[in-house]
Amino acid sequence: MTESEVVGLGKRRSRREINRLVVEFESSGLRQSEFCHKHGLALGTLQRGLKRRRREVGGQSEDNPLVEVKVVRTKAGRSGPETCALEVVLAKGRRIEVRRDFDAETLARLIQTLEEISR
Repeated sequence: MTESEVVGLGKRRSRREINRLVVEFESSGLRQSEFCHKHGLALGTLQRGLKRRRREVGGQSEDNPLVEVKVVRTKAGRSGPETCALEVVLAKGRRIEVRRDFDAETLARLIQTLEEISR
């Protein structure tokens, strides 16, 4: 057998190394498959690491995948900038605000794009 015919087993990585790679992936801007190929990492390993990190950061357990939701009411007729109808606060303080007159089709395209990026 030549070297090119040998199918190697994946490298066994420590949890610390996987956590480091997950953090690196989150700031890389690459798709999961691109990042894994670049780092010689199995896609499943990255996905498990991401899932573990989300649970740790969000304080969730696998048995309870729910997140806290806060409903905030504003006073009607309030002067000043228009308030949003919906606000989603994501990890690392990122937020998505949807105004009352926001186009539903645009929101659907945004969600689809975000889902594609996270793959």
